Amino acid sequence: MKALHNLAWDRRALRILNLALCGVAFCTTVAAQAAEERPVEDDWFTAYFVEGYGFLVLFVVGIVGLLVFRKLRSKPTADPFMAKARPRVKATQQSEQVDLEPRKAAPVAAAKEFETKVRATVSRESTPDHSESAFGAYRIDQEVGKLVLGKAHRMDVLASRVPEDRRAIEASLIKSLGSSDRDSRDRERARRALEDYGFVARQSALLLEGRDAWERSSAARVLGQIGSTSSLPALIEALHDGDSIVRNQAVTSLGQLKQPAAIGALLDVGRRYSDIPPSVLSESLSACSVEGLNFLDSTPFDLNNPMAGEGETEGLEPMPSWEQLPSGDEDDALLGLFTRLESSDAAERTQVARELGMHRAERSVAALCATASHDADAGVRSAAVTALGVIDHESVFAPVLIALADDTREVRAAAARALSGLRFDRAQAYTRVEKTADPELLHNFAQACVKTGIAAQAADRLASEDRRQAHEAYSLFSLLTKAGELQPVFDVIEKHADSRAKQAAVQMLSAFANADAVPKLRDAVGMPGMPEDVRTSLLEVLYKLDNTPAVV
Repeated sequence: MKALHNLAWDRRALRILNLALCGVAFCTTVAAQAAEERPVEDDWFTAYFVEGYGFLVLFVVGIVGLLVFRKLRSKPTADPFMAKARPRVKATQQSEQVDLEPRKAAPVAAAKEFETKVRATVSRESTPDHSESAFGAYRIDQEVGKLVLGKAHRMDVLASRVPEDRRAIEASLIKSLGSSDRDSRDRERARRALEDYGFVARQSALLLEGRDAWERSSAARVLGQIGSTSSLPALIEALHDGDSIVRNQAVTSLGQLKQPAAIGALLDVGRRYSDIPPSVLSESLSACSVEGLNFLDSTPFDLNNPMAGEGETEGLEPMPSWEQLPSGDEDDALLGLFTRLESSDAAERTQVARELGMHRAERSVAALCATASHDADAGVRSAAVTALGVIDHESVFAPVLIALADDTREVRAAAARALSGLRFDRAQAYTRVEKTADPELLHNFAQACVKTGIAAQAADRLASEDRRQAHEAYSLFSLLTKAGELQPVFDVIEKHADSRAKQAAVQMLSAFANADAVPKLRDAVGMPGMPEDVRTSLLEVLYKLDNTPAVV
């Protein structure tokens, strides 16, 4: 390539040299003709340069040389062999200039940029790539199914930190919570797994720190579906969210948790924000104070001999006598409170009811029971129920539970809070009410148990493997049967899926039913699909009632 370039340059120079020589020859010829026409002089310089055309020749040669030089300078890429090589060299020089100028202008910035690149590289090398360790939704659903059923499962699958796997695990566990194919133990395993693997904490954090209202509302909805008590603080905090959608969802989710601890916060948010639909607030309060009575299971039991056999009352130790409260007849301050309790001012009666709760005496309990049942002001009734809970004696159990069926939301909330604080054996309390209450109190108590859903909840406990729960349920159904509230008992016989619960209900009818139950017993005997052993037990009860002489 270089040889060709030199050859082209030599040819161009040769043409220029020939052109210049021709010009000089022409000028010389003209000057010679002019010299022949004039006489020869001794001074040849004057003859050829001053009087001839010598200066003209030199001037023409200089002009031609200058033009050639400028043309060569103005077209450096005229050579066809170098036209493609020069731009490449120029581009390389420009890139070197661009690369070198920032280093000269900002060496510190370049050093920082280099350090950032190094750290990013090290981080990528030290952080494991989870893209290849994703297990997939199908595998995760299999392992979650094993976990929920209490079977052995792969811990590494459920501990995967891949975002897609985490979402699949959470969705599968929540689906198990809402599945009708799962029993209570399976749902409890799923709920515990959601807590153990951090999903409850993650949704609680998202509820409080979500970027927009939709994210926070979605987190509140998921926490309600999970139903974990550990999410209670986050949901209560969300009641004061700046967006009404989040507040309403938090109210609904608290109702799904069914925790009496949320009652106060729900009442407060109902007073603060008028945009919360009353129906939503009432439903959640009812779930926490009336329908959601699972919190009663957390109260410790202390039975020395709970049951000799399911559905049998034999084998129980005699019911211990409760601690007798002082009468309070000699307390002058207490007598003064009774006088003020007759005031026409509702605020004063409320204050008196609160003060009566500080006096653990029989007369205080009697006055508060009457106030909780008959006072016209809901605030006074609520204060009286709260005071009964403060006394915390077995004698307050009946009036507090009856208040749980009050028509006013505020009274029901106070009753739920009071019940959650009572610390005595409820099975014994049911039995004591059954044996000691007058017919009117017994009837009101039984109606309250049915209205509030306590009876429906106790139906599932009749066949519980926990003998303490089974004993409590049996005591309650015995009370209902004696009070004449037979519909819950027949609902168990006709609708319950467990034959053990059916048998327990039949035994209660055998012990307490009277002739009024005969028509319903005959209907139950003729029901299609009734288990044969239960049908036989019903026929025995019918035979017993038919041969029992009528009481005149």
